[in-house]
Amino acid sequence: MIEVGIIGAGFMGKVHTQAYAKIPEVNVAFVVARTKEHAQSLAVQIGAKAETDIEAVLRDPAIDLVDLSVPTPLHKEFAVRTLEAGKHVVIEKPLALSLPEADAIIEAAERSGKFLMVAHVLRFWPEYLAILALVQSEELGKPLLATAQRLSNMPQWATWFRDPEATGGAVLDLHIHDLDMMNWLFGQPKDVFATGIQGETGGWDHVLTSINYETVRTSIEASSMMPLDFPFTTGLRITCERGVIEYSFRAGGASFESGEPTHSLLVHKPGTPYQPLPFDERDAFENELAYFVNCVRSGKPPSIVTPEDARLALQTSLAARESLETGKIVSLFE
Repeated sequence: MIEVGIIGAGFMGKVHTQAYAKIPEVNVAFVVARTKEHAQSLAVQIGAKAETDIEAVLRDPAIDLVDLSVPTPLHKEFAVRTLEAGKHVVIEKPLALSLPEADAIIEAAERSGKFLMVAHVLRFWPEYLAILALVQSEELGKPLLATAQRLSNMPQWATWFRDPEATGGAVLDLHIHDLDMMNWLFGQPKDVFATGIQGETGGWDHVLTSINYETVRTSIEASSMMPLDFPFTTGLRITCERGVIEYSFRAGGASFESGEPTHSLLVHKPGTPYQPLPFDERDAFENELAYFVNCVRSGKPPSIVTPEDARLALQTSLAARESLETGKIVSLFE
């Protein structure tokens, strides 16, 4: 049995808790939140202990894995403390708000010998897994151009999302999903150019970013400035030498999990009608956390998303923000 402590009982803490409940031989033993009432509201659903102090989890020798679903400014402190306490850590994206903070977390993981995985959930999303497999097969030839979008309103489930100092703005909190996906698909980014607008709170909250890879050009849009009733919308289109892959998703409401979505994953080949691309419909969050649980159980470090992958996603997002602020192309790797 893998014993888990959940730190954070907000939206993502709830999503992760529900996913762990579906994974065999996993027990969520603790839920920690700022208030006992907040922790208890989630803990009672799964028979866990409700706590307000992370030390209750870190002191417990039975806990194998700690899930940090806390606001980004707390990532460095909580991750380092948890790793130093000898627990494996899965942490929400982004890894941190700066590269020095990210490096401190990675170094703590290396010192502790425990596993660290950042929850870049698109790497476990069934449609994106199917897209990756098709790209890597080169059935459509080499990819040439990719475009992506992720459009949402400002998250309503916590007030800290309105503070760009805490979130890094949409460029770090939302845009990073698709920037990481482009890195996963196409490798090391060479340079980044971004343009966009700042929201009412001062964060870069609607962004258009171009990233050049060795042989692929990309254009990625992200926004947290959509109206409150705007349905969460995302998509990815990859133009290859011999065809096009096209994924689109539109939720039935403002949040990705609300209502009945409309979505499609299609392959377009010259001279033939488009065809759906099959994919495994298992829940992405269950995929993600089951994978990390199996890493802990088997003693094999995560390879689908490594700490270095998460650092590169952060570095790419910070380069986009630098470009937004300076109006210049930012080189990452020559």
